[in-house]
Amino acid sequence: MVFKSEKGITYSVIMYSLMIVLSIDIVFDLNVAAFPVQNAFIKKPVLVLFLLLIGSIFFRTKYVLKPESKTIVVVFGFYKKTININTINAMRFTKDFFASPALSSNKIEIEYSHSNLIRISPKEKQFFIEQVKKINPDIHIKQTKRKY
Repeated sequence: MVFKSEKGITYSVIMYSLMIVLSIDIVFDLNVAAFPVQNAFIKKPVLVLFLLLIGSIFFRTKYVLKPESKTIVVVFGFYKKTININTINAMRFTKDFFASPALSSNKIEIEYSHSNLIRISPKEKQFFIEQVKKINPDIHIKQTKRKY
């Protein structure tokens, strides 16, 4: 079961702006990206790689729930992390801008394997939690101070 990442307005504006600026700089060589090296043989490949990285993060971020193997696979660009659902202790809704494999500030914080944390932002947060709890009903849902 695939859950696409919610894309918050702030993250969307930043990502689209970066992709537009990089694309303009690559195509028209206007030095809009303020790249410190002006040699085109170095600059263009680096900017293309950076554009691919940003694009892959923005368009490929998803969370794959695999009930048969009892895992969640977090895909964030080229980064992949697998979490065993049986190791999840608790989940809670949170709102923050901290770095995480999420494209929104409205997130679910997952506490697993004793003290590990990961924050994700599936579009259908409540449904995601329900599906995970079907696999591991012992997961504690922590209360948050704010309502989202």
